[in-house]
Amino acid sequence: MPVPIRVKVLVALAPLGAAAALAACGGSSDRSDTSTPATRHAAAERIIAQAIGTNPKASSAHIDGTIDLDVKGGTRFSGKTQITADGGYELRDGATVPDVDVDVDVALGSGALGGTLLVADGTGYIKLANSGYKLPDAISKTLVAPAAAAHNGLTKTGAMFYINPQNWQRNARLVGNTTVAGEPVQEITAEVRPERAFADLARLVHFLTLIRVTQAIGLPTELTPKMQAALVRSVTVAKGEVWIGTSDHVLRKAHLTGTIVVAKRDRRLLLGATSATLDATIDVSDVGDPQPIIAPTQLNPYSSLQLSLSALAEAARRQQRSAR
Repeated sequence: MPVPIRVKVLVALAPLGAAAALAACGGSSDRSDTSTPATRHAAAERIIAQAIGTNPKASSAHIDGTIDLDVKGGTRFSGKTQITADGGYELRDGATVPDVDVDVDVALGSGALGGTLLVADGTGYIKLANSGYKLPDAISKTLVAPAAAAHNGLTKTGAMFYINPQNWQRNARLVGNTTVAGEPVQEITAEVRPERAFADLARLVHFLTLIRVTQAIGLPTELTPKMQAALVRSVTVAKGEVWIGTSDHVLRKAHLTGTIVVAKRDRRLLLGATSATLDATIDVSDVGDPQPIIAPTQLNPYSSLQLSLSALAEAARRQQRSAR
């Protein structure tokens, strides 16, 4: 049975995965804090350390994120794209890798696409409707390996997709106290270190290439050091905000904005893009509530998925040749 074209959405996260960890807007803030910048920076670092540390209260949650990207220039990816992710994760007692079940959709100029990425008992699956495709063991091991270095369910989930915003931030400072969905939180703002974010993005692209998704949509199969350097020097804005639970130290919301302006010498290297803006948001809700995640019971051969991705890759190559 041919695989629906909806699987193409999985690669759409590749150029944006580095943004997906930060998201949304918070409630009204108490910004009456008059402490010194150094004090607010030290307080922010302490709060971030608590949020990424061992924390049983972060063992499960629902995640709802949106990424809006607007690319200008002579690239076939130019225009507005919206990517949404909706699903849950749960780190079971004694487990080192969380179970994850996330539906991903992308709205392009040509229409909407969607698919599901699932991890259960350390094994990865791509799920389309009621059918699943089990990833080979070697690829599943690559997918889940980064979770070992993280310390709680939420950060382990992000790490599997090379989303490690705690490593990207600099000059963080505590803004004040507020509430998000009735939960007392502390608001922190920070700059983003683009060289670290793009290095994580390169690792995500490598994984997506392993499962032949980059090829299917016609994206580069790697983000080379030269491409990373061009992206870094193109960044004009990269900043974020996070809202972390006051008592449980679990991230509730975050927001990332970014702008790049590409110099003429770098445009060919960056697929013809001249500029781009990005706005990424995420909500983390139902913290601590069970998130039942079950591996697909109806499995099609992984080879069938790969054949369909190969066909999509050939169609993408033909489209690129005709556009020249």
